[in-house]
Amino acid sequence: MTTIEARLAAAEAARDEAQAAYRQLAEAIETLSEGFTLYDADDRLVLCNRRFRDDFSGAAEVVEPGMAFETLIRTVVGSGLIDIGDSEPEAWIAARLARRRDPGAPFTYRRTDGKQLRVSERRTRGGGVVAIYTDITEFEAQRAHLEALVTLTEEAQARAEAARDQLTEALESIAEGFALYDADDRLVLYNSRFKEHFVTPGELVQEGMAFEALLRAVAERGLMPRGFDSAEAWIRERLAQHRDPQGPYQFERSDGLCIQVSEHRTGDGGYVAVYSDITELEQHRHRLEERVAERTAELEEAARALRRSQTELRRARDEAERASLAKSEFLANMSHEIRTPMNGVIGVAELLERTALTPQQAEYVALIQTSADTLLGLINEILDFSKIEAGRLELEVRPFPLRDTLADTLQTLALRADEKGLELAVHIPPEIPDQLLGDPLRLRQVVVNLVGNAIKFTPRGEVVVDLALEAREAQRVRLGFEVRDTGIGIPEAQRRRIFEAFGQADTSTTRVNGGTGLGLSIAAQLVAMMGGEIRVDSGPGGRGSRFTFGADFGLVEAPAAAPRSRLLEGQRVLVVDDNQTNRRILEEILISWGMRPRVLDGGEAALAALDEEAEPLPLGLLDVMMPGMDGFTLAERLRAHPRHGEMALLMLSSGSRAGDAARRRRLGIGRLLMKPVKQSELLEAVSEALGAEPRLAAPAASDHEARPADWRPRRVLLVEDGVTNQRVAIDLLTQRGHHVELATQGAEALAALAERAFEVVLMDVHMPVMDGLTATRALRERERRQGGHLRVVAMTASATKEDRQRCLAAGMDDYVTKPFRAAELYRAVEEAPRGVAIDEAPAAFAESTPSEPTPSAPADQAPGEPVRDRAGALANLEGKQALLEEMEALFRGECPALLAEIEAAIAGGDGVTLRRAAHTLKGSALVIGARALGATALRLETLARGGELGEAPALLAELKARLDELAPLLVADPDSAPDPDPDKEP
Repeated sequence: MTTIEARLAAAEAARDEAQAAYRQLAEAIETLSEGFTLYDADDRLVLCNRRFRDDFSGAAEVVEPGMAFETLIRTVVGSGLIDIGDSEPEAWIAARLARRRDPGAPFTYRRTDGKQLRVSERRTRGGGVVAIYTDITEFEAQRAHLEALVTLTEEAQARAEAARDQLTEALESIAEGFALYDADDRLVLYNSRFKEHFVTPGELVQEGMAFEALLRAVAERGLMPRGFDSAEAWIRERLAQHRDPQGPYQFERSDGLCIQVSEHRTGDGGYVAVYSDITELEQHRHRLEERVAERTAELEEAARALRRSQTELRRARDEAERASLAKSEFLANMSHEIRTPMNGVIGVAELLERTALTPQQAEYVALIQTSADTLLGLINEILDFSKIEAGRLELEVRPFPLRDTLADTLQTLALRADEKGLELAVHIPPEIPDQLLGDPLRLRQVVVNLVGNAIKFTPRGEVVVDLALEAREAQRVRLGFEVRDTGIGIPEAQRRRIFEAFGQADTSTTRVNGGTGLGLSIAAQLVAMMGGEIRVDSGPGGRGSRFTFGADFGLVEAPAAAPRSRLLEGQRVLVVDDNQTNRRILEEILISWGMRPRVLDGGEAALAALDEEAEPLPLGLLDVMMPGMDGFTLAERLRAHPRHGEMALLMLSSGSRAGDAARRRRLGIGRLLMKPVKQSELLEAVSEALGAEPRLAAPAASDHEARPADWRPRRVLLVEDGVTNQRVAIDLLTQRGHHVELATQGAEALAALAERAFEVVLMDVHMPVMDGLTATRALRERERRQGGHLRVVAMTASATKEDRQRCLAAGMDDYVTKPFRAAELYRAVEEAPRGVAIDEAPAAFAESTPSEPTPSAPADQAPGEPVRDRAGALANLEGKQALLEEMEALFRGECPALLAEIEAAIAGGDGVTLRRAAHTLKGSALVIGARALGATALRLETLARGGELGEAPALLAELKARLDELAPLLVADPDSAPDPDPDKEP
């Protein structure tokens, strides 16, 4: 019993010890940072610590003693906690269980939360499995980082070794010597070029050698540079340069080698040195210095030549500036020269328009005014040719009637065509719209140039302007123009050249017919600006020439046309014209009006056709100039015809002859229409002849009707030295009802202004004694002291921009350009006074719209000017005999004084007075038709303008000879001169 008890006690004690040991073991396992598991031989969990259950198992809720290992594995795989990669779940589980059955070396696996675990499993003696789970996540990250650092280090080492190899190879490949010294001034690195070329002999060079030792070794062998008294002196200087490098150091060795050394301190206190062989460079430098010295001498000589050239250029520039100033003055003077006679033409035409005129005379006056307006509108562009050359020409865009514009244009050329016996016609098909948007002046310029040339070079036949509608859009239209003639034609080889400036098809033709060769060149440029191109080829059948061009225009929304009288519908009309083109044009126009024309080519054919007509025809359109039987003869036969004697007759002609008016009255011919006939005039004449409707043209309003409501007469001081301009301005203003007082120069005007009150001053700019600018400045100075402001209107034929600015600067308020029109003169006088600053340009001063150059006058006149062209003078004055006689009387009165003034100016060398007197004499001579005298006076004026009076005495003698030739013609009975229209009605 005692033994049993003892054994039991021992057993209990052993049990207590075992339990205590178990507890100690469990506590120890719980303190581990690793996870711990113990499975029995059946692979069921016996023991695990909290670290495994909570942190490593991934399924703490199912971990409990007795659970199978496979159950745990399937739970964590099924929950997706284990990263199994691309493996199938069952395959991964099978592999894990196989490793479990035969544990080997530790292994790792990754969880899907990024944690990495290292598992070490071992079999127990009882067949169970003990496993330790270690968290190696941080360790693996550190290991990966270390591996990356090792990789980077290895790569950097490889790059450094490669760079060292490249540097070594580069140092060996350069032509310079390279040496590197450490902070102790000992040689660390060098290339073979340094050793073999720059240190002689090369065996002196060794790594670790001090720089001073190297110098002394070189000096001992006598290789020190030249120019030093001793080796020590060179060594001291070289060491100082080496230890405190300031820049490249050059020296020449005793063997003639020139070396440049560039030394720099390194960051660790060492030195790096580069040795360059500059022997060839030094030799080249010496050669360059020699060449530079030579070149410097050449440049100094060139500089002296350049200074001489600059002096010459400055002289040439000054001459060019003077020439430019002379050109500007020439343009201003030419403006004055052109506008002064134009003022007489326009002014007298307006005065003539106010007198009682026959219908034909009124038509001629309208032609004069139309031509003068065209010429006046073109003068600015002719005088500003520099603007044309610079391409600054701009097209105007404004509405205009196409048919009337072309008819007016061609009627100005009709007399020239009639003088040569040519038919001039224009054909505009009915489908072409009449109201267009464009530049009518430019279009007229092109047409005048082409038609004028065609007339010039066509001895017989016709000149036809034919239009065609090429394209039409909602707001635009493109028209084709054709100008064809039956003249001499242009050789094919010369057709391109004629469009070049100053180009002519034939120099011999130039001598016969004249011309500058600019017209077609300018026309081609204008057509290009209109969107077209001028072309030229032979006329129909290879005869004559044919010019064609296209042009684009805008369309105007024209008001609805007035309904044509129904009396024209179906009316029969006889048309007789020998020219086929004219017949076709008239027939087309009449048909478009609903009439039924009977068209015949001559008088005999017309009479024969009328004999066949049972019913009388109400109207006949007869051409005046026809072969065999002219229009008047046909009219006489028609008046004697038993059935057609009451026919209303209209005549078509390109010109008028003496006695035509009386024959028209005697034959009862309604109207004479100028060819090419305007459709508006033809419609008016036809309607009037048939009694279909009243005349379309309303009578012009009188001056009083055109006056504004607040009109009142003004006291006007006219300051003008030209007799013709005096007469025109005084007549226009007095007819208007104004009071005019005359002063002939600026000083006289100032005196009049000091004594009497005026409301406006018309001030000529170019006058003797005191010109208009000086007088205006004096007037403004007087007003500055005394107060007040009198309206001063500049009145001059100079129309350049500079002239306008000079007038404004002098204190003038407004500007009237000669030749002035009555409306413009009335506006300047009657406009309410206003102050105008120097930098403000009133409307009259505004830049005028560029206008077309004037069509060149016929150039086929005789080389010498006639002594007296009385017929031309009468034509310029529209046949006013009394006015011409008055102008002649004025000329006879002022000529002796002008001649005496010219003689005194030549004797005293006074170019200014000579120029003014010659200018005045020239203008007066041309007014009365003394063309030879005017030409000589112009030459004298030109000499005076240039200050070259050496030839003036010879020209004075010629001037007196011209006066002697003219005198008998002036005292002759004026009534002996032919009257251009003896049938003029009183």
